[in-house]
Amino acid sequence: MQRRLVKRRRSLPARAGQTLDYVLMATALLPLVAMALPQTRRILGLVFELTCDLIAMPFL
Repeated sequence: MQRRLVKRRRSLPARAGQTLDYVLMATALLPLVAMALPQTRRILGLVFELTCDLIAMPFL
């Protein structure tokens, strides 16, 4: 029985603009996160209130 040699995949070189993609993505997402973070407490409270209303509605 003959053993087959498994060819290893060659690692591909990194794309030329990959770092730029990460920087552009971070500059687009960080302001969104900075604006949304202070509102999370309010959003969670509203979601909790809405969930309670939806659960209680059939019993009213």
